[in-house]
Amino acid sequence: MTSYDSSVLVILLDKEDYICIKRMTVALLIAFCLVSGFLLVLGFMGYANTIEESVFGKGTLDHSSYSKSASDRAMTRDAESVAYQMKRDWENESEQTFTSSFIVSGAGGSYRDQYVVKASGAGYKHTYRATKIRGDFSGSGESSVTMQTGTQGLDSLILMDGNATFQGRIINGQTGRPVAEAEMDAVGQFVIRSYLNVTEKPETPEDWLGFCAGLDDDTPNGLLIVPAGYRVEGGRILKNSTE
Repeated sequence: MTSYDSSVLVILLDKEDYICIKRMTVALLIAFCLVSGFLLVLGFMGYANTIEESVFGKGTLDHSSYSKSASDRAMTRDAESVAYQMKRDWENESEQTFTSSFIVSGAGGSYRDQYVVKASGAGYKHTYRATKIRGDFSGSGESSVTMQTGTQGLDSLILMDGNATFQGRIINGQTGRPVAEAEMDAVGQFVIRSYLNVTEKPETPEDWLGFCAGLDDDTPNGLLIVPAGYRVEGGRILKNSTE
């Protein structure tokens, strides 16, 4: 029977592992430096504003995200499984993208089992909520707010699938007084898709052509020179009376 010394083999493997680990460490340090430098450059350029969160597990969850043009809230109590993800990228207060998703199994149907997604921009508000979620549920929201030549645009998509009490609203506030352009209320098992794409009306002086027309109405067609001591009255030139 052939015998061998295992300690020698272990020592040889340790040396190989040491070389491999050393090389991997150097590679990771180089990659870290490159990524850090890249993120630093993006930060100076103003494109590295990001918030990203993920939650996976089971039990009780209450998570909220807020911004000027989008928000969400995901809640559940004693659920069998929970998966929540959110990401927000922005350059300034007028432009951003927002994504949110919530998947839950075994929800109990209480007021603490809910999912709310909101988006606003270009004078509109897009809001959907699912409360008293029972059993399995999935929902998501994606919205982007952009600015082009001083005009704001909103693109928003909301999806919901499950057994809950649903409420949805699309509110138009461009006219100054908020007006509901779409309303949805439902209780039970539903699949819901709501999409909004709207662009803000450019700000221009009201009826500027009418203003020009008004100037034309008040302006005579010709030039009239009134001699000294005379006046115009009723379309006639009259001599001023002297006392």
